[in-house]
Amino acid sequence: MILNNTQIQHFNDNGYLLVKDALAPEDLNPLIAEFKEIVNAGATQLYENGELNSSYETEGFDTRLAKITEQSPVVFQKLFSGAHTGPALFKLLVNPKLLDIAESLVGPEIMCHPAYRVRPKLPEHDRTLVPWHQDAGYMEPACDTVLQLTIWIPLIDATVENGCLEVIPHAHRDGVFRHRRVKGKPYLDIPPKALPDVEPVIVPVNFGSVLLFTNLTPHRSIPNVSNQVRWSVDARYQDASKPTGYQPEAGFLARSRQNPETVVTSPTEFKRIRDEHQPGPGPQRWTEEEIHDA
Repeated sequence: MILNNTQIQHFNDNGYLLVKDALAPEDLNPLIAEFKEIVNAGATQLYENGELNSSYETEGFDTRLAKITEQSPVVFQKLFSGAHTGPALFKLLVNPKLLDIAESLVGPEIMCHPAYRVRPKLPEHDRTLVPWHQDAGYMEPACDTVLQLTIWIPLIDATVENGCLEVIPHAHRDGVFRHRRVKGKPYLDIPPKALPDVEPVIVPVNFGSVLLFTNLTPHRSIPNVSNQVRWSVDARYQDASKPTGYQPEAGFLARSRQNPETVVTSPTEFKRIRDEHQPGPGPQRWTEEEIHDA
């Protein structure tokens, strides 16, 4: 799906864009099946080990992981990361529909950024409540001027109730805001006093639609007050000639006219690359501090 000029202008002006019906069920269902298999295998093993009261096999994709995690974090921890390297995830990351969108914004030489992530957001769960930040806050400063495009892909309808994203429009024009690394917290956040004085926009995203935003767009996920697991994937793309700024993880070339022979085309090669460059803490550009100005 190539973006039209109106969509590109909206993205450039606002720092985000909702693209409705970008993907069909057949684009997403294989990944859902892949995640279901992991959840089922984990639940079965935990139940056999006596660590669960039930394997919760009658629960749906949108509720089963939440039930399991109430008693054990093992399956959740396996999925909530950049460590998953299944073939269905690879096929989604290199889906031509997503690469066409990315090409509209970053050009024809497309690197799949190393910081892709799987995000099962659990109900009332602190670990999956992500505060205000810019993705650039996690990257090296040399990448602050590189467009690193996030394509945020929900695997169920992302609603206000189950914790969709909220963005601050136009603020991507103001560079990287101050972030802080708070002791005992898993995420960077932008302190309230450093946030721009701009009204945020909550963006529900239906299954099949995707949300685009820049690495400089402040965003957060709002609380999940439903009984659902809001499953989503963060796919990120950029010009392959630019630095990714996120060592030690490795991205891979997803599309190239200049060097088509170096494009990664197989799930096996994708897994090899990822296994050789395990997810790490990323750049440490912000000092740790206590909260005094919240």
